[in-house]
Amino acid sequence: MTDQDETRSVALVDEPLTVSPDTTRHVSPRRYVYASARSIRRTRAFLLPTLVLCIACARVVERSLHTPDAIGQLDPKSRFLKIHMRDGRLYVLSDWFISPHAQSATVNGNGVLYGTDRDTLRIGSFAVRTDSVSLFETNVVHTSAAIAPLAVISIGSAILSIICLTQEKACFGSCPTFYVSNGQHSVLMAEGFSASVAPALEKRDIDALFHAVPDGDTVEITMKNEALETHVVRYAHVLAAPRRPGVRVFATASGEFWNADSLTPPDRAVAPEGDCSAALLALDGLERSSVTDSTDLAAREIVDLEFEAPPAGPLGLVLGARQTLLTTYLFYQGLAYLGTRAVEFLATLDHAGPVTNMPVAAFDSLVGRITVQVATESDWRTVAVDRETGPIATDLRLVKLPEIPAGTLRLRLLLTRGAWRLDQAALVHLVDRAEPVQLCPTHVRRDGVADAGVDHWLCDEEHALTTLPGDSYTLVYRLPRDDVAYELFLESKGYYLEWMRESWMKEEDLEKAAMLLLNPRQLLLELAPEYKRIEPEMESVFWASRYGRP
Repeated sequence: MTDQDETRSVALVDEPLTVSPDTTRHVSPRRYVYASARSIRRTRAFLLPTLVLCIACARVVERSLHTPDAIGQLDPKSRFLKIHMRDGRLYVLSDWFISPHAQSATVNGNGVLYGTDRDTLRIGSFAVRTDSVSLFETNVVHTSAAIAPLAVISIGSAILSIICLTQEKACFGSCPTFYVSNGQHSVLMAEGFSASVAPALEKRDIDALFHAVPDGDTVEITMKNEALETHVVRYAHVLAAPRRPGVRVFATASGEFWNADSLTPPDRAVAPEGDCSAALLALDGLERSSVTDSTDLAAREIVDLEFEAPPAGPLGLVLGARQTLLTTYLFYQGLAYLGTRAVEFLATLDHAGPVTNMPVAAFDSLVGRITVQVATESDWRTVAVDRETGPIATDLRLVKLPEIPAGTLRLRLLLTRGAWRLDQAALVHLVDRAEPVQLCPTHVRRDGVADAGVDHWLCDEEHALTTLPGDSYTLVYRLPRDDVAYELFLESKGYYLEWMRESWMKEEDLEKAAMLLLNPRQLLLELAPEYKRIEPEMESVFWASRYGRP
């Protein structure tokens, strides 16, 4: 971490590890890129030194977070003050003091200004106005006679709801949520960049706003932070594609947009439990799902689709799906195994080169994919692999199919048991490519109040909007014309930083953390009994634990 003190952030921050007030060290990714996978015992000699760096073990840090309106509560004994800005930058100031101001107080001090990627922008003296601050962080170091874990974070558990405390690995979480009107009321319609759990995993995400209904020539989208997370949003665009009568527009995983017609549901849809065609008929919230295997969380299942009279011409398969809470549980369990080392581990991802996507890719291959196959004369041929991370909002994706002979079409979906909720599966005829128009917010309201200072931040990658639990922004977009029907998509980019829980620290197990990287298949076998125990209550706890300010 780029702290000038022996600190560990409440949020899993994207900063290099600091081991003393005067020394900053970056964790070397090479310590585990070439770790042996022969056994967990041997792995420990290579991988665990990266995860178990000694961090001034004889001291304990008391960390406090304060919003700008509570600036008077900052502890003057803190040698360094970290100032998290709303645009994602970070000040680390020493010899700091507060100057009153008629409209906004100012914090003065000497130190370093870091960019959103934690590169050094400037060193010197600063005067920071509080009206552009997201969060103040103080750290007071106390000596301890015994070795103490430095990342026991009280704030996470302190603000958990009573419901969430019953099962902390089912707490609501997963990136920004986006609410849009369907013509009658505002509904949850998208979640942004769900797999971007660290700056190194930041990516562009496109979500279909399939049921969105504009209000004349404007569209309002409410972006919320409803979890115990820090969200860093680079941009939030609306992509508007003119829609012809009888035609809908669909997006592929690679970001292509296609005009399509002749939406055709399957004549038969058979899963292990039997016929499931009613659940896949339309994007209506009636979902087909299953439960996990009791001994193997990577066990697979098959859903067979049959279309007796498919449309002519180039075809695509439209899939409406979202993940269950299996991936949420696995992510939280991985953080628990990392325990007090989780911050350092995620920080290394920014410097890890090829290892960057190892944990995500490993689990993605086991639980995060829907494989699409087409029947041939003698076998099944894989034609596509679809991925969509996130348990909150159903997304509608287009899978382009190869040229297929006329006649009955049989498709097969291979997916992990208990990992997916399928809402729709339908064939479409691909008419031609669509070219949507990219729209930026014309103005923004924060918690219902106009916030003219951030609208341009959500338009490009030069700025970043940082949000904390309970933040709510209403983004207003103006359509090119109000007499044209549009298919709407949300294009967002950013990353989020999960906050740790006190109870997770008690589960720290660095050998299991090594297994997470190098042998996730075995870990999914070992975790199966525990997940089966809590699986029945996961869904109710998850939705009941959304975080909102009073």
